[in-house]
Amino acid sequence: MFQSSYRRASKWTLGVSAVAATTFATLYSSHNKPIRSPLLLPTVYAEAIPPPNESNRSSHDNNNNKKVNELIGNLFRRSDIVRMMHVPSIPSMTAKLPSTEDINEKIAELYPSFTSQIEYIKQSYAYLWDFLSMEDFRHMMDEMEKEASDEKTYPEVAKDAHVRMGVSLSEDEQAFLQARKTRQREAFANFIGVPVSQVEIADIPVTGIATSGGGYRAMVGSAGYLKAMKDTGALDTVTYLAGVSGSCWGLAQLYSPLTDTNFNTMKDHLKSHVHTHLANMNNFISILQAAPENSKILMQGIIERYYQQNGDINLVDIFGMMLGGTLLTRKKTISKDEEDDSTLEEPDGTLIKPLLLDRKTMKLSNQRKYIEDGSLPMPIYCVVRHDIESDPDEGDVYQWFEFTPFEMGSEEINAWIPVWAFGRKFEQGKNIERLPEQTMGIMMGVFGSAFAASLSHFYQEIRSFVPSSALEKADGLLLQYRDSMSVYHPISPAWFPNPFYQLHVHAWTPVIDRLINSKNLCLADAGLDNNIPFYPLLRKGRDVDVIFAIDLSADIQTAPHFERAEGYVRRRGIEGWPKGAGWPKDSQQGLGTCTVFASEATETPEQHTSSNMDPDHHPVTLIYFPLISNPNYDPDFDPQTAEFCSTWNFVYTPDQVQQLMDLAETNWKDNVDHVRDVLRKVWERKRAQRLAREQAISQQQIAQIA
Repeated sequence: MFQSSYRRASKWTLGVSAVAATTFATLYSSHNKPIRSPLLLPTVYAEAIPPPNESNRSSHDNNNNKKVNELIGNLFRRSDIVRMMHVPSIPSMTAKLPSTEDINEKIAELYPSFTSQIEYIKQSYAYLWDFLSMEDFRHMMDEMEKEASDEKTYPEVAKDAHVRMGVSLSEDEQAFLQARKTRQREAFANFIGVPVSQVEIADIPVTGIATSGGGYRAMVGSAGYLKAMKDTGALDTVTYLAGVSGSCWGLAQLYSPLTDTNFNTMKDHLKSHVHTHLANMNNFISILQAAPENSKILMQGIIERYYQQNGDINLVDIFGMMLGGTLLTRKKTISKDEEDDSTLEEPDGTLIKPLLLDRKTMKLSNQRKYIEDGSLPMPIYCVVRHDIESDPDEGDVYQWFEFTPFEMGSEEINAWIPVWAFGRKFEQGKNIERLPEQTMGIMMGVFGSAFAASLSHFYQEIRSFVPSSALEKADGLLLQYRDSMSVYHPISPAWFPNPFYQLHVHAWTPVIDRLINSKNLCLADAGLDNNIPFYPLLRKGRDVDVIFAIDLSADIQTAPHFERAEGYVRRRGIEGWPKGAGWPKDSQQGLGTCTVFASEATETPEQHTSSNMDPDHHPVTLIYFPLISNPNYDPDFDPQTAEFCSTWNFVYTPDQVQQLMDLAETNWKDNVDHVRDVLRKVWERKRAQRLAREQAISQQQIAQIA
């Protein structure tokens, strides 16, 4: 049964390849004292359960009871299967190497927090099925079946969706831009210190924030930067807010009824929600018991994913459910008299009950209400598709996809669908079913699924923890087998019905061909390609003048964020990118808490790879804010080395949240005058260009009259 699941996985592998085993065995050989620990690489399809018969799934009326019975049987069996997740045996060619278990133990010794997160998630998911009785689950299924087609509960099921083709921005985004620019006029004038009468809407720089991934560190740190930007008036000049991974988790909470975009509320919310592990058993049980709707909402997303994946539940889905259950809750304060089994006690002694957001508000399209009037920047959530069948000579090929409150899609194929339709099956540009929108919890799992990296990425992540004595051999093996390790993913990315299946596209490349001919769309954390989301801000039509790059990465000084961005702009024909931006490679002198990279237009475009490839000379100024130590705040606190700031740490005390947010706020406020100067100079340039154009037109008109 396991082997059939293994065959279906193809290159999205369940365990370690022989190459990976060889590399990790090299690390193992440098030590001789194994430590018992949970397995590092669990089988993620562990499921080993054949997909339900397609005919049963499609008969909604006559065979509904049979379908429910099948679903209940399969899912309840998973509670035992998840507990027994194991790694397949290493092929005989590696028989002389240590066992998989020993290799896992050694990696766990070097990087233990990663393995513990996986174990916590597995245990809590298994408990969910122990908690639900068959009767409870059947009742829940009946309710969900009725609600799924209820237009009052889910208005989107009354609508069909079509793929929108083209380079242009959606009508919704264009309307947002107009509203945002109108609101920005006074705020921008106040920020740069000029009379409002001098500011024309056309001259206001279009600014975007690109905030990186990095787990809870990124979620908390980005909240600190954004709060400081709001306090200083800079956020009111920003048009777009793009995030990766942990920063996306922060955006999901910010643009929700949990905080209503209030940054003081956001700080309090984070403090009260991250002091307990997302898979803490007691916390998880309390969430399930606090209200009948809680377990129902958690299960809706999982059951939808079960059907979308033909009977598979991915670890990314479970992770998203845990994230949503932890972060997307209100904490209702109760009295001692109201205490019951679902009551939790906060560190300060307050008794609370966790109540999840309802399904109507726990979706991305609901965020449009916060931005339609132009009062806030438009959030952009980023993910990537890894094209594992690409030519090895091309290196890793990733396609970027963006999710906004309006649409999801990719500039690389210039195809877009309404965000509420993501998760439906499409053929030739039209949906062939109507389903409710995906829950935000499930989407948070996809946005932050860094653990679904390829083995090559995973090795780079743990490399700094590997003893120097083992690095040379391990690095050599990685180089030797780089192509193989780059296509094997120990933990499978999430996959959804492909909305671009059998789509007729204007541009053709082998990568695009493979995309449109696949029924499934595999999506993962965009940090696997570039941890700073520059790309959506460089989209044609958005015409961003200034990018605030908030780097909350674990490997700030060595990560190739900027090199990859330079390769991207060359391929896309974007000539206004600031050449040479990034951390200096040939100098011992690092960068400070803020660096401005001025625009240059000297790049020569390479052969273009998509349809909208006219060279773009639009100048882009980059203002780079790395989350590093600041003597003006606390010379002894360095988020790059502080243990609690690890990407894999999911427990922060309220004091640690305060400390990290305060550092981010200080790093911004220390440099706000630099930001003000840059925006004023860009405004002056755009203003001068506009006046010159108007003067030229006026002179032409005079000449024609004469």
